[in-house]
Amino acid sequence: MKIGIVGAGLGGLLAGALLSKENEVVIYEKLPIVGGRFTNIGYKGYQLTTGALHMIPHGANGYLAQLLKKAGCNIYIENSNPDGLFRINKKNHTYKNIFNLVGLKDKIKGLKMAANLKIGNVDKNISFGEFLEDIPLALDIGNSFTGWALSLNAYDTPMEEILKIAQNYYKFGGPGIPIGGCKGVIDELVRVIKNNNGKIITNYNVKRIEIDDNKGYINPEENEEEFDIIISNLSPKLTENLSNMKIIKEKVPIPSKGIKVSIGCREKLIEHNGVLFTPESERINGLNCPSNVDKNLAKEGYNLIMVHATQIKDNVKNEIDRVLSDIDNLFGENNIKDYEILHIQSYRDEIPVNHASNGTDLNPVVNNRFYLVGDGVKGKGGIEVEGVALSVLNAIEYINKRYN
Repeated sequence: MKIGIVGAGLGGLLAGALLSKENEVVIYEKLPIVGGRFTNIGYKGYQLTTGALHMIPHGANGYLAQLLKKAGCNIYIENSNPDGLFRINKKNHTYKNIFNLVGLKDKIKGLKMAANLKIGNVDKNISFGEFLEDIPLALDIGNSFTGWALSLNAYDTPMEEILKIAQNYYKFGGPGIPIGGCKGVIDELVRVIKNNNGKIITNYNVKRIEIDDNKGYINPEENEEEFDIIISNLSPKLTENLSNMKIIKEKVPIPSKGIKVSIGCREKLIEHNGVLFTPESERINGLNCPSNVDKNLAKEGYNLIMVHATQIKDNVKNEIDRVLSDIDNLFGENNIKDYEILHIQSYRDEIPVNHASNGTDLNPVVNNRFYLVGDGVKGKGGIEVEGVALSVLNAIEYINKRYN
């Protein structure tokens, strides 16, 4: 089959790498570079990301790692150890240890909560915040986790999503860092696509997508090529605006909002390669240090620290100021004064990391000839790029079932 893919972000490239093995694939990208919000840009000796963190939520075992391997990509992902620590009372604590930070009654309630979550014995119709709110510290930790992983607070996160996230965690494990960061993954996907004789056309603006009963067309007035299948890696809203298909119906995707700050520092704030969650911070949800795994991500002799926060209020400047205040406090607690803010990114409106927050994702299948991939169609329990990989898996499984 001949397959046209609109958008060379992670979802578009991953779909292209997998489908180009047995199909003719052409990928169209508006920008001069590929990777979208999952690649690196060099700055002052650091490898800064265009959006995502240099971290894969389920490491070497999750959906993304499995599909990269299936596509033939040579990527090494080092799993985190520990998965994460929690910064409470100016000390870092393991998950098991935090149960000892509360009184006996709350400890018993917390252990019961954790057991019920593991076996799925909870009300699926409530929010994660409602599930945790009887224990203030648990709610703070829940907000820290959902803020880091989903750019949502716990009350905006459906319990059904948390149950699936927990199930995936027990199945695949925690996060990992790819060597080469985000761009290491993207470069391998590009290599595979080209080796499979697929085409990637950059600086190409897709203005129109037309789907009929027999074929699909990209920029039909300018391009004579027709496709058996078209896959869009754009947001559901933008895809609908460009196409002749109705995509957003009863369920409306709601983008999440976040702020990411990249920091350069000679001293080590984080010694491990997992996440440091910060439940006591006003805005920051957590941070990691990917250069602990791949020193090439930072300037020689320095560390790259990446901070993430959920954007709570609409005034972006005030939200960023609160994030920077949290950073000052956190580094101050560790007597670190010499650090540099390298980059600040905010995600909102038409350019979020998540075009649809967890629980508001759409179906990746529009019809037999038209599919969506990316973070607008992540699927239940899909965290960050694992959700993007899950969208590709769901779309390709449907395509294979329909056409093979």
